[in-house]
Amino acid sequence: MTSETVEFDAGRMTRGQRRIALTAIGGYYVDGYDLLVLSGALLGIVPELSPDPGLLGLVGASAFVGMALGSLLTGPLTDRFGRRPVFFASMVVFVLASLGFLLVNDVWQLIALRFCVGFAIGADMPASAALIAEFIPSRRRGTFTGLGGVAWMLGALTAIAVTLLVFTASGVEHWRWVMATGAVAAVLLLFLRRRTPESPYWLRAHGRHEEAVAAWRYATSGEEGAPASAVSGEEGSPEPVAAGGAQPAPLRLLFRRPLAIMMVMLCVYWGCNNLYGSAILLYQPSLIKRIVTPSTFTSLLFTACTTALAVILGLIVCLWVIESIGRRFIAITGTAVAAACTFLIWAGFGTSWLVLAAFAVTIAVINGGTSLAFYSWAPELFPAGVRGRAVGIVNMVGKTGSVVGTLALPSMFEALGAVSFLVISALAVLNAAVTFKLAPETRGLTLRQLEERTRA
Repeated sequence: MTSETVEFDAGRMTRGQRRIALTAIGGYYVDGYDLLVLSGALLGIVPELSPDPGLLGLVGASAFVGMALGSLLTGPLTDRFGRRPVFFASMVVFVLASLGFLLVNDVWQLIALRFCVGFAIGADMPASAALIAEFIPSRRRGTFTGLGGVAWMLGALTAIAVTLLVFTASGVEHWRWVMATGAVAAVLLLFLRRRTPESPYWLRAHGRHEEAVAAWRYATSGEEGAPASAVSGEEGSPEPVAAGGAQPAPLRLLFRRPLAIMMVMLCVYWGCNNLYGSAILLYQPSLIKRIVTPSTFTSLLFTACTTALAVILGLIVCLWVIESIGRRFIAITGTAVAAACTFLIWAGFGTSWLVLAAFAVTIAVINGGTSLAFYSWAPELFPAGVRGRAVGIVNMVGKTGSVVGTLALPSMFEALGAVSFLVISALAVLNAAVTFKLAPETRGLTLRQLEERTRA
């Protein structure tokens, strides 16, 4: 048996594949934890360090700058050196930077460490997304790539719970300890990732066929229902696989049709989604505190409730909708709902219940819907030879949107007030229109079939 005769994403899900996917999904959990732990910590950071709106924007945006650069610079490394080295190194950097928060004395130190944490998260995404897509059977791929978004929200919920616990026990002045707790999850994740093998698709793309088969066997070993029919020569076996079988493709492939269209669509979709989504989520407790209630803990509890709603919606999307109806429906419908809800925030700005309800639905559909469509699309739409670089570039564009949004929202809200949400609504309408025009459906297709589309 050689790697050319194995369909790596055929057959039933095995315990080994599930374990590999969950360790990759853990990176999204750390990402969600990091953003929401800052969201709560800002309630202690602002009164102690007294940043002006511009510096406050930098505190929020610095991690996204790091994510953008981390994705852009390490995406090529995942294609050249493999998914596994980046998979480990990213979490080591995250642990060290998180512990550094204990030593912060001024806002610029905080900004620098936020950049380092963001770089680690950005570096992790191309490798994690590729590993999930390249180890999971095609009929379950959407579920597990989408679960990255659910893990993100669970990380966010955990961060809110930890923040409330620490602030209740010792006060908001202990925000440094809150920020440093991210290292705990990352250390646990490093331990769990120690058994993760290299991607068989990447190994095969680099001519390491015996190692590719060994990695595939490791992921499926000892499991009844392992994809034995994926071996050539057996009844019902597929033809030799094209996906990942060639040497790594040149980067210019991404700028030729049809991949160029996919790049444009995903960059617009993820860029806009992060532009307004990250800003709303990061500043949610502060915005709610100013718009509706003066209570710090009430605003945090409301944030926890909206995130829990997003988790429920995300589980429904992952377990039923994404593989039955598809990614395209989730992306377009979710973005349209977000546009309608942010319009309602503007229109009903003086009505507390309406603002709260619209905030809750906006957070839920962005984090439990539109983001999950991206997590599925990003690794599916590109061949193995350029997958790391493509995901890195698209994620860089998305995190650049987060940078712009988190930098702009504090100042924009000071200047425009409720009109800020009308601007966000218009951006969401634009995003929905571009997605409707350009987005494909990938539900149920194997990586081989998806790669054959790129040759059309």
